[in-house]
Amino acid sequence: MKAKFSDFVMCVGVLGLIIAIVWLIVGVGFVPFSRIWFGDYHAVVDILLFMLAYGIVSGLTLQLLLKIKPLPCGEFSMDSPVFTYWKLLSVIHLLAQEVMIPFTSIFTKPLVWRLFGAKVGSDVALGGAVGEPFMVTIGDGAVLGFGSVIAGSVIADGKIILGEVRIGAGATLGVYSVAMGSIDIGDNAKIVGGSVLVPGSAIPAGEVWRGNPARKWISPGAPKASSAAD
Repeated sequence: MKAKFSDFVMCVGVLGLIIAIVWLIVGVGFVPFSRIWFGDYHAVVDILLFMLAYGIVSGLTLQLLLKIKPLPCGEFSMDSPVFTYWKLLSVIHLLAQEVMIPFTSIFTKPLVWRLFGAKVGSDVALGGAVGEPFMVTIGDGAVLGFGSVIAGSVIADGKIILGEVRIGAGATLGVYSVAMGSIDIGDNAKIVGGSVLVPGSAIPAGEVWRGNPARKWISPGAPKASSAAD
């Protein structure tokens, strides 16, 4: 992945601003009182609160940046401003995601993903990982199996492909399956575990797909369509 010195300066500047805001909130507004409230345990509480505040401020920063300048979909070279902007958004998200690990469980993961810009419905089961959550939409009752990966980007042949990922209501992405870059999984569709959806895949509602690359799967026990001669 190409990286320029200007990318480093830009990321350090934005991350420094986030840390400064967090320090004002926690360091100035809370730490002076934590020793009184928590005694010998104040250091642990201070660190956890700083981590939580860092994750929240980072998520709000992501949402603000995307509101000011949305990330476009399509294919872009690694010299394009879009690629530079994507790197900034990714650095903010990935660092904050790691910091938020102590606060991320099967119960809180939908809230954390929403904080980073994902549109997540109700009654979902999120056992997988997400890249570019701000490009992901997950419908009500969808299931992401353990070890599955969804992301709005793919880097190949010196280009980055950016696209929205939509997982419909009641759809299932099986364990260790991968869906990256411009993916549309219809309502109640199922992706068998270990499958890979290539960029641009569109799975109609109710269908079952499997394989690498994933294709529509006809169960061995399914009835065959009758021919015109029958």
